[in-house]
Amino acid sequence: MNNSAARHRLPRLLLSTLVTCSLLLGFSSLAAADGKQEKQLDNLKRSISSLEKKLEDRDKERDNLQTGLKKIELKASKINSNVRRLRNKINNLEAKLKKLNKQQNDLQQGIDGQSAAIVEQIAAAYKLGNQEPIKLLLNQEDPQQISRVFRYYDYFLQARADKIQRYKADVDELAGVIRSIKSESLRLSQSRKELQADKTKLASQVKKRKQTLDTVKVSLRSDKKKLSKLQKERGKLEELLAAVKQASADLALPSNYESFISRKGKLSWPLKGRVAHSFGSSRSGELRWEGWLINAKAGDAVKAVHHGRVVFSNYLRGFGLLVIVDHSGGYMTLYAHNQELLKDTGDLVQSNEILSRAGDTGGLSKPALYFEIRKQGVPADPKSWLGKR
Repeated sequence: MNNSAARHRLPRLLLSTLVTCSLLLGFSSLAAADGKQEKQLDNLKRSISSLEKKLEDRDKERDNLQTGLKKIELKASKINSNVRRLRNKINNLEAKLKKLNKQQNDLQQGIDGQSAAIVEQIAAAYKLGNQEPIKLLLNQEDPQQISRVFRYYDYFLQARADKIQRYKADVDELAGVIRSIKSESLRLSQSRKELQADKTKLASQVKKRKQTLDTVKVSLRSDKKKLSKLQKERGKLEELLAAVKQASADLALPSNYESFISRKGKLSWPLKGRVAHSFGSSRSGELRWEGWLINAKAGDAVKAVHHGRVVFSNYLRGFGLLVIVDHSGGYMTLYAHNQELLKDTGDLVQSNEILSRAGDTGGLSKPALYFEIRKQGVPADPKSWLGKR
């Protein structure tokens, strides 16, 4: 190789090496970033789990009535979740059975039609006897006609064989469909029995909850006791939010996400319902509502008002089954009194994604959603943030 060619190759080799090194460094940085994010998520889950245990131990020491209510509500939530799963399963099985029954009817009609055609062909062949081609040949004189007859006869035989094969295939398929119908019918029957058993269990839990709730109300007859209870519950929420804020401080959302503040006045509602208690209205004594209590039906879908990360998904006394979503930039949203939680701590959620199902956990007398917006830890009026319904 001459010196000129070597001089031309050197820059290309150098460029190729630099590109390769840059790619390797890029991949290494991405892997390191992913590893760091995973570690931060694990730290968040551990911190929240530790706080939950601390709150639970403290609850056990303080109030057996409230602890009993929590156990009942959690058990009812689990049954509700199973009831929903079974209903979906039953709906899917019924749809599948309907499809199988239609398939069975279509196959049966096709088989009936095929049977008649095959019987006619077999009867015609039987009349001709075993010398079918010879008899056809003897009835012809023109050689070209003879050739055509043989060709038609081959087609006839092939068509007859195809019909018989199709008939057999349809009969086999019908037998399989009938087996599937029996199997799916059995599964459907078992699921219905299981659903009925769960409904009975749920009715029992609802009755126990009412009795416990009535006892709790009697113990809180005085305004002073009621106020004290609400203040303690609010104190626990503040403690939880402080811990969540600290634990999730290093967890960033994807950079292409639209900021929470840019959607001010345009955020979607978490639930379509009438606002029973608005921000700032009187609650008990000097205590005020720091969010909205929105009327709901049990099981209504509760949706995230904006994308973010779930930083808490569990039970908190006074708020029941609670979901907290961090939207970055110091903004968080709270969704309380749920019947069922559908997201776990650490999950990324999109705007309008279902987080939970509305309920009455946390001691409510009827289903509702408590919704709160936090700006740098301070409650903000949802009216300024949510768009029109």
